[in-house]
Amino acid sequence: MHFGRRDLLKVGASAAAVITLPGAGFASAQGRPIIDVHMHAYPAATPFPNPIVNPISGVKSPIRNGADHLSACIAEMKRHNVVKGIVSGGDGDRLQAAIDWHDRDPGRFVVGAGIRGSDEIPLPPLESLRKAFVEGKLQVLGEVTSQYAGLSLSDPKYDPYLAMAEELDIPVALHTGTMPEGTTFDPCCRPARARFGNPENVEEALNRHPKLRLNLMHCGWPYLDDTMAMLMLYPNVNVDTGATDWLLPRAHFHDYLRKLVEAGFGKRIMFGSDHMYWPDGIGLAIEGIESAAFLTEEQKRDIFYNNAVRFYKLKDV
Repeated sequence: MHFGRRDLLKVGASAAAVITLPGAGFASAQGRPIIDVHMHAYPAATPFPNPIVNPISGVKSPIRNGADHLSACIAEMKRHNVVKGIVSGGDGDRLQAAIDWHDRDPGRFVVGAGIRGSDEIPLPPLESLRKAFVEGKLQVLGEVTSQYAGLSLSDPKYDPYLAMAEELDIPVALHTGTMPEGTTFDPCCRPARARFGNPENVEEALNRHPKLRLNLMHCGWPYLDDTMAMLMLYPNVNVDTGATDWLLPRAHFHDYLRKLVEAGFGKRIMFGSDHMYWPDGIGLAIEGIESAAFLTEEQKRDIFYNNAVRFYKLKDV
Protein backbone atom coordinates (compact mmCIF):
# COMPACT_ATOMS: atom_id res chain seq x y z
CA MET A 1 0.00 0.00 0.00
CA HIS A 2 1.70 3.19 -1.19
CA PHE A 3 0.62 5.77 1.36
CA GLY A 4 3.62 7.96 0.58
CA ARG A 5 2.24 8.48 -2.92
CA ARG A 6 -1.17 9.47 -1.65
CA ASP A 7 -0.63 11.48 1.49
CA LEU A 8 -1.44 14.65 -0.47
CA LEU A 9 -0.31 16.82 2.42
CA LYS A 10 1.35 19.45 0.26
CA VAL A 11 -1.56 19.53 -2.16
CA GLY A 12 -3.99 20.26 0.62
CA ALA A 13 -1.93 22.53 2.83
CA SER A 14 -3.16 25.77 1.30
CA ALA A 15 -6.74 24.54 1.29
CA ALA A 16 -6.90 23.66 4.97
CA ALA A 17 -7.21 27.26 6.07
CA VAL A 18 -10.26 27.98 3.94
CA ILE A 19 -12.33 24.83 4.45
CA THR A 20 -15.08 24.59 7.02
CA LEU A 21 -15.12 21.17 8.63
CA PRO A 22 -18.18 19.01 7.97
CA GLY A 23 -20.92 19.60 10.48
CA ALA A 24 -19.75 23.14 11.24
CA GLY A 25 -21.80 25.54 9.16
CA PHE A 26 -23.71 23.25 6.82
CA ALA A 27 -26.42 20.69 7.32
CA SER A 28 -25.66 17.62 5.25
CA ALA A 29 -26.70 19.22 1.97
CA GLN A 30 -29.95 20.27 3.70
CA GLY A 31 -31.19 16.71 3.91
CA ARG A 32 -31.16 16.11 0.18
CA PRO A 33 -30.37 12.56 -0.94
CA ILE A 34 -26.85 12.25 -2.29
CA ILE A 35 -25.17 9.76 -4.61
CA ASP A 36 -21.41 9.48 -4.36
CA VAL A 37 -20.14 8.17 -7.68
CA HIS A 38 -16.47 8.03 -6.65
CA MET A 39 -15.66 5.83 -3.65
CA HIS A 40 -12.83 3.43 -2.83
CA ALA A 41 -12.70 0.13 -0.94
CA TYR A 42 -9.77 -1.74 0.59
CA PRO A 43 -9.59 -5.40 1.65
CA ALA A 44 -10.78 -5.86 5.22
CA ALA A 45 -7.39 -7.05 6.49
CA THR A 46 -5.40 -4.22 4.87
CA PRO A 47 -3.48 -2.44 7.65
CA PHE A 48 -3.67 1.36 7.75
CA PRO A 49 -0.96 3.63 9.17
CA ASN A 50 -1.49 4.65 12.79
CA PRO A 51 -2.94 7.17 12.93
CA ILE A 52 -4.68 8.05 9.67
CA VAL A 53 -4.63 11.86 9.47
CA ASN A 54 -6.86 13.73 7.05
CA PRO A 55 -4.56 15.96 4.94
CA ILE A 56 -7.09 18.82 4.90
CA SER A 57 -8.89 18.76 8.25
CA GLY A 58 -5.98 17.35 10.26
CA VAL A 59 -8.43 15.01 11.99
CA LYS A 60 -6.88 11.80 13.29
CA SER A 61 -8.96 8.70 12.63
CA PRO A 62 -9.06 5.63 14.89
CA ILE A 63 -9.47 3.25 11.95
CA ARG A 64 -6.78 0.57 11.78
CA ASN A 65 -7.65 -1.54 8.73
CA GLY A 66 -9.93 -1.92 5.74
CA ALA A 67 -12.79 -3.30 7.83
CA ASP A 68 -12.73 -0.22 10.08
CA HIS A 69 -12.57 1.96 7.00
CA LEU A 70 -15.73 0.40 5.57
CA SER A 71 -17.65 0.87 8.83
CA ALA A 72 -16.51 4.49 9.06
CA CYS A 73 -17.51 5.19 5.45
CA ILE A 74 -21.00 3.76 6.01
CA ALA A 75 -21.36 5.90 9.13
CA GLU A 76 -20.37 9.01 7.17
CA MET A 77 -22.80 8.13 4.38
CA LYS A 78 -25.66 7.76 6.85
CA ARG A 79 -24.69 11.01 8.55
CA HIS A 80 -24.84 12.96 5.30
CA ASN A 81 -27.74 11.11 3.64
CA VAL A 82 -25.55 9.51 0.96
CA VAL A 83 -28.06 6.92 -0.20
CA LYS A 84 -25.89 5.27 -2.86
CA GLY A 85 -22.18 4.94 -3.53
CA ILE A 86 -20.33 3.63 -6.56
CA VAL A 87 -17.23 1.94 -5.20
CA SER A 88 -14.12 0.42 -6.75
CA GLY A 89 -11.20 -1.31 -5.10
CA GLY A 90 -8.14 0.79 -4.38
CA ASP A 91 -5.65 -1.86 -3.31
CA GLY A 92 -5.08 -5.63 -3.14
CA ASP A 93 -7.81 -7.67 -4.83
CA ARG A 94 -9.56 -4.65 -6.28
CA LEU A 95 -12.60 -6.48 -7.60
CA GLN A 96 -13.28 -8.46 -4.43
CA ALA A 97 -12.76 -5.46 -2.16
CA ALA A 98 -15.59 -3.60 -3.90
CA ILE A 99 -17.80 -6.70 -4.00
CA ASP A 100 -17.31 -7.10 -0.24
CA TRP A 101 -18.61 -3.58 0.32
CA HIS A 102 -21.72 -4.41 -1.69
CA ASP A 103 -22.23 -7.63 0.25
CA ARG A 104 -22.06 -5.67 3.52
CA ASP A 105 -24.80 -3.24 2.42
CA PRO A 106 -26.34 -4.30 -0.94
CA GLY A 107 -28.81 -1.45 -1.11
CA ARG A 108 -26.16 1.20 -0.62
CA PHE A 109 -23.32 0.19 -2.94
CA VAL A 110 -22.88 -0.24 -6.70
CA VAL A 111 -19.78 -2.27 -7.60
CA GLY A 112 -17.15 -0.89 -9.94
CA ALA A 113 -14.33 -2.94 -11.42
CA GLY A 114 -11.11 -1.06 -10.68
CA ILE A 115 -8.72 -1.94 -13.51
CA ARG A 116 -5.39 -0.53 -14.66
CA GLY A 117 -3.35 -2.38 -17.29
CA SER A 118 0.17 -1.99 -15.91
CA ASP A 119 2.79 -4.68 -15.30
CA GLU A 120 2.07 -4.51 -11.57
CA ILE A 121 -1.74 -4.47 -11.98
CA PRO A 122 -2.53 -6.22 -15.29
CA LEU A 123 -5.98 -6.17 -16.82
CA PRO A 124 -8.16 -9.04 -15.59
CA PRO A 125 -9.13 -11.73 -18.12
CA LEU A 126 -11.85 -10.32 -20.31
CA GLU A 127 -14.11 -13.36 -20.13
CA SER A 128 -14.04 -13.54 -16.33
CA LEU A 129 -14.88 -9.85 -16.20
CA ARG A 130 -17.71 -10.31 -18.69
CA LYS A 131 -19.09 -13.17 -16.62
CA ALA A 132 -19.10 -11.01 -13.49
CA PHE A 133 -20.99 -8.25 -15.31
CA VAL A 134 -23.52 -10.63 -16.82
CA GLU A 135 -24.13 -12.21 -13.41
CA GLY A 136 -24.61 -8.79 -11.83
CA LYS A 137 -21.61 -8.99 -9.50
CA LEU A 138 -20.17 -5.88 -11.17
CA GLN A 139 -22.10 -2.88 -12.51
CA VAL A 140 -19.48 -0.29 -13.54
CA LEU A 141 -16.17 -0.57 -15.40
CA GLY A 142 -13.97 1.69 -13.34
CA GLU A 143 -12.18 3.38 -11.86
CA VAL A 144 -9.98 2.73 -14.90
CA THR A 145 -6.55 4.06 -13.91
CA SER A 146 -4.84 3.83 -17.29
CA GLN A 147 -2.88 7.03 -16.59
CA TYR A 148 -0.99 5.25 -13.81
CA ALA A 149 0.05 2.65 -16.37
CA GLY A 150 1.37 5.36 -18.69
CA LEU A 151 -1.49 4.86 -21.15
CA SER A 152 -4.62 6.61 -22.35
CA LEU A 153 -8.01 4.97 -22.62
CA SER A 154 -7.59 5.14 -26.40
CA ASP A 155 -4.73 2.63 -26.26
CA PRO A 156 -5.74 -0.51 -28.21
CA LYS A 157 -5.24 -2.74 -25.16
CA TYR A 158 -8.47 -1.33 -23.65
CA ASP A 159 -10.56 -1.77 -26.80
CA PRO A 160 -11.89 -5.27 -25.96
CA TYR A 161 -12.98 -4.01 -22.52
CA LEU A 162 -14.66 -0.93 -23.95
CA ALA A 163 -16.37 -3.05 -26.60
CA MET A 164 -17.73 -5.25 -23.82
CA ALA A 165 -18.94 -2.19 -21.90
CA GLU A 166 -20.61 -0.81 -25.01
CA GLU A 167 -22.27 -4.13 -25.81
CA LEU A 168 -23.57 -4.68 -22.27
CA ASP A 169 -24.41 -0.99 -21.70
CA ILE A 170 -21.97 -0.76 -18.79
CA PRO A 171 -20.89 2.75 -17.77
CA VAL A 172 -17.15 3.41 -17.67
CA ALA A 173 -15.48 5.63 -15.05
CA LEU A 174 -12.04 6.89 -16.03
CA HIS A 175 -9.39 8.54 -13.88
CA THR A 176 -8.53 11.85 -15.56
CA GLY A 177 -6.56 14.92 -14.62
CA THR A 178 -3.42 14.69 -12.57
CA MET A 179 -2.05 12.41 -9.86
CA PRO A 180 -0.64 12.82 -6.33
CA GLU A 181 2.78 14.39 -6.00
CA GLY A 182 5.64 12.00 -6.70
CA THR A 183 3.53 9.36 -8.45
CA THR A 184 5.95 8.90 -11.34
CA PHE A 185 8.78 8.09 -8.91
CA ASP A 186 6.77 5.39 -7.14
CA PRO A 187 7.92 1.90 -8.26
CA CYS A 188 4.28 1.04 -8.97
CA CYS A 189 3.80 3.77 -11.52
CA ARG A 190 7.04 4.67 -13.23
CA PRO A 191 5.38 4.96 -16.70
CA ALA A 192 2.69 7.36 -15.41
CA ARG A 193 2.74 10.81 -16.97
CA ALA A 194 0.57 13.91 -16.55
CA ARG A 195 -0.28 14.09 -20.24
CA PHE A 196 -2.20 10.80 -20.13
CA GLY A 197 -4.71 12.43 -17.78
CA ASN A 198 -5.81 14.98 -20.35
CA PRO A 199 -9.43 14.18 -21.31
CA GLU A 200 -8.68 14.89 -24.97
CA ASN A 201 -6.91 11.50 -25.00
CA VAL A 202 -10.26 9.69 -24.79
CA GLU A 203 -11.48 10.98 -28.15
CA GLU A 204 -10.30 8.06 -30.27
CA ALA A 205 -11.86 5.60 -27.81
CA LEU A 206 -15.14 7.48 -27.94
CA ASN A 207 -15.18 7.41 -31.72
CA ARG A 208 -14.41 3.70 -31.86
CA HIS A 209 -17.16 3.07 -29.28
CA PRO A 210 -19.86 5.68 -29.95
CA LYS A 211 -22.39 4.18 -27.52
CA LEU A 212 -19.99 4.20 -24.59
CA ARG A 213 -21.15 6.01 -21.44
CA LEU A 214 -18.02 7.61 -20.00
CA ASN A 215 -17.51 9.45 -16.72
CA LEU A 216 -14.40 11.67 -16.66
CA MET A 217 -13.47 11.46 -12.99
CA HIS A 218 -11.99 14.46 -11.16
CA CYS A 219 -13.75 16.71 -13.72
CA GLY A 220 -10.62 16.43 -15.85
CA TRP A 221 -8.83 18.92 -13.58
CA PRO A 222 -6.73 20.88 -14.44
CA TYR A 223 -7.58 20.47 -18.13
CA LEU A 224 -10.72 22.63 -18.13
CA ASP A 225 -10.83 23.56 -21.82
CA ASP A 226 -10.23 20.00 -22.99
CA THR A 227 -12.83 18.70 -20.55
CA MET A 228 -15.40 21.14 -21.93
CA ALA A 229 -14.48 20.16 -25.48
CA MET A 230 -15.25 16.51 -24.70
CA LEU A 231 -18.53 17.43 -23.00
CA MET A 232 -19.54 19.60 -25.95
CA LEU A 233 -18.75 17.02 -28.63
CA TYR A 234 -19.86 13.85 -26.87
CA PRO A 235 -23.27 13.83 -25.13
CA ASN A 236 -22.51 10.40 -23.65
CA VAL A 237 -19.76 11.92 -21.46
CA ASN A 238 -20.24 13.15 -17.88
CA VAL A 239 -17.79 14.29 -15.20
CA ASP A 240 -17.53 13.82 -11.45
CA THR A 241 -16.11 16.15 -8.81
CA GLY A 242 -14.11 13.49 -6.95
CA ALA A 243 -11.13 14.83 -4.94
CA THR A 244 -11.33 18.29 -6.53
CA ASP A 245 -14.20 19.22 -4.21
CA TRP A 246 -12.20 18.79 -1.01
CA LEU A 247 -8.48 18.53 -1.80
CA LEU A 248 -8.17 21.66 -3.93
CA PRO A 249 -8.22 25.14 -2.40
CA ARG A 250 -11.90 25.98 -2.11
CA ALA A 251 -11.85 29.17 -4.20
CA HIS A 252 -10.03 27.40 -7.02
CA PHE A 253 -12.46 24.46 -7.03
CA HIS A 254 -15.42 26.82 -7.08
CA ASP A 255 -13.92 28.74 -10.00
CA TYR A 256 -13.44 25.51 -11.95
CA LEU A 257 -16.94 24.26 -11.14
CA ARG A 258 -18.51 27.63 -11.94
CA LYS A 259 -16.95 27.65 -15.40
CA LEU A 260 -18.35 24.18 -16.16
CA VAL A 261 -21.81 25.24 -15.02
CA GLU A 262 -21.71 28.56 -16.84
CA ALA A 263 -20.70 26.73 -20.01
CA GLY A 264 -23.99 24.84 -19.80
CA PHE A 265 -22.87 21.51 -18.38
CA GLY A 266 -24.79 21.57 -15.07
CA LYS A 267 -26.74 18.46 -16.08
CA ARG A 268 -23.52 16.53 -16.75
CA ILE A 269 -21.70 17.03 -13.42
CA MET A 270 -21.97 14.36 -10.72
CA PHE A 271 -20.91 14.46 -7.10
CA GLY A 272 -17.97 12.27 -6.10
CA SER A 273 -15.89 12.37 -2.95
CA ASP A 274 -12.89 10.18 -3.81
CA HIS A 275 -12.39 9.98 -0.05
CA MET A 276 -9.64 7.36 -0.43
CA TYR A 277 -8.30 6.51 3.06
CA TRP A 278 -10.19 9.31 4.82
CA PRO A 279 -13.91 8.69 5.47
CA ASP A 280 -14.38 12.26 6.71
CA GLY A 281 -13.43 13.36 3.21
CA ILE A 282 -17.01 12.49 2.25
CA GLY A 283 -18.38 15.31 4.38
CA LEU A 284 -15.69 17.72 3.23
CA ALA A 285 -16.55 16.96 -0.40
CA ILE A 286 -20.26 17.53 0.23
CA GLU A 287 -19.48 20.87 1.83
CA GLY A 288 -17.42 21.76 -1.23
CA ILE A 289 -20.60 21.63 -3.34
CA GLU A 290 -22.96 22.96 -0.70
CA SER A 291 -20.82 26.06 -0.13
CA ALA A 292 -20.85 27.01 -3.83
CA ALA A 293 -23.08 30.07 -3.52
CA PHE A 294 -23.37 30.44 -7.32
CA LEU A 295 -25.26 27.14 -7.62
CA THR A 296 -29.05 27.19 -7.53
CA GLU A 297 -30.92 24.66 -5.45
CA GLU A 298 -31.89 22.85 -8.64
CA GLN A 299 -28.26 22.69 -9.75
CA LYS A 300 -27.20 21.29 -6.39
CA ARG A 301 -29.90 18.62 -6.58
CA ASP A 302 -28.70 17.71 -10.07
CA ILE A 303 -25.05 17.43 -8.99
CA PHE A 304 -25.79 15.58 -5.77
CA TYR A 305 -28.38 13.17 -7.17
CA ASN A 306 -30.29 13.59 -10.43
CA ASN A 307 -27.37 13.50 -12.85
CA ALA A 308 -26.00 10.28 -11.38
CA VAL A 309 -29.40 8.57 -11.48
CA ARG A 310 -29.68 9.42 -15.17
CA PHE A 311 -26.11 8.66 -16.25
CA TYR A 312 -25.69 5.42 -14.29
CA LYS A 313 -29.34 4.38 -14.87
CA LEU A 314 -29.76 3.74 -11.17
CA LYS A 315 -32.90 2.19 -9.78
CA ASP A 316 -34.29 1.92 -6.26
CA VAL A 317 -32.62 5.09 -5.01
